Amino acid sequence: MKYLGWILSILLAVGMYYTYRTKYLPLMEDVSELREEISMWEDVLKGEKGIKGERQRFTTERFFTGDRLTPFAEVEILRKFDMRNKGIEIYLTAPKAFTRAGDLLRFLAEQHINYKNLSLFVVVDSTERFEYKFIK
Repeated sequence: MKYLGWILSILLAVGMYYTYRTKYLPLMEDVSELREEISMWEDVLKGEKGIKGERQRFTTERFFTGDRLTPFAEVEILRKFDMRNKGIEIYLTAPKAFTRAGDLLRFLAEQHINYKNLSLFVVVDSTERFEYKFIK
């Protein structure tokens, strides 16, 4: 009876090791293979469509005061705008992301900036981030 705790601890450790080797490791190998395949296909598609572009990331304090675009943000967007770009991808995350996205779209419409392809990803999250990428 006094060794029952040790026996149960050893059985539990053996069971956890068995589960790790038979369930977790094969699953992680599959996930890493899928990640490699996804990145390979993304590279293939980018090469076929000629999509190029660099993602720009800014803190939201530089781009938004409250839920309005700052003058810095407006100048930055206009400075990077080029009619030869095929589109723009915008990724915005903040507690009031929809309000900020509306202000951003309003600004693009006021400046008569039209893209063939505009993707706006709005994520409501506690972490604030603002990114955009011009597609060339």
